[in-house]
Amino acid sequence: MSDTREHDDTPRPADDAPADGNGKQCGCCGESDSQDGDACCGMSPQEIDDVLSLAQTGGDVPVGAEGFAEALLTVAAQRDEHFQTLQRTLADYQNFQRRARQNERETRELASMGAVQSMIPVLDFFDMALKQDPETATAAQVMGGVEMIRTEFMRVLGNQGVSTISPAAGDEFDPLKHEAIEQTSETDVEPGRVVETRSPGYSMGERVIRPAKVVTAKDTGDAASEQGES
Repeated sequence: MSDTREHDDTPRPADDAPADGNGKQCGCCGESDSQDGDACCGMSPQEIDDVLSLAQTGGDVPVGAEGFAEALLTVAAQRDEHFQTLQRTLADYQNFQRRARQNERETRELASMGAVQSMIPVLDFFDMALKQDPETATAAQVMGGVEMIRTEFMRVLGNQGVSTISPAAGDEFDPLKHEAIEQTSETDVEPGRVVETRSPGYSMGERVIRPAKVVTAKDTGDAASEQGES
């Protein structure tokens, strides 16, 4: 009895076809790269470094690797150029940061110096007032000196962009600029409006430094209901 063998009709790849359909072709030698990426042109990473070193120093590269050595030189030159560009960019950025910090520090110092310089004339007025003889100075002279100092101080604040918030009686109450510290019903002012400014406020530009402390008019209906409850 003769042996029976099954015939395998499964198609097989040609001998010259790559073993892995996902293999990539090397741009240097035209051969397929290894799957693990540890070798190119049939050489290990150490052999590639040796070829590059020989090409850079003018040594004799292995026979058949001349084209690969030339490609390595081109890539190495591009790498060095990009690295130098990165170093220059990093140095420029560090210099920019240093100049920015220096400019910020100088700006703060100049701002503080300007504020101090503007206050010096006020000190001069204080010195003038203190030079008066207390034995002969009258109350009117003392008050006049205080008024001069206040006027000069307000001038200095005005030069710095500071303005006064001092609402008059009957002005509308603004919670962004005014602070109601008291309410009164004994007034002819409409309810909710300013009756009196106890302490002026101050602002610099659009920013309120201190709100004005004011007395507002109380609603007469609320006042009557409070009296009835009592």
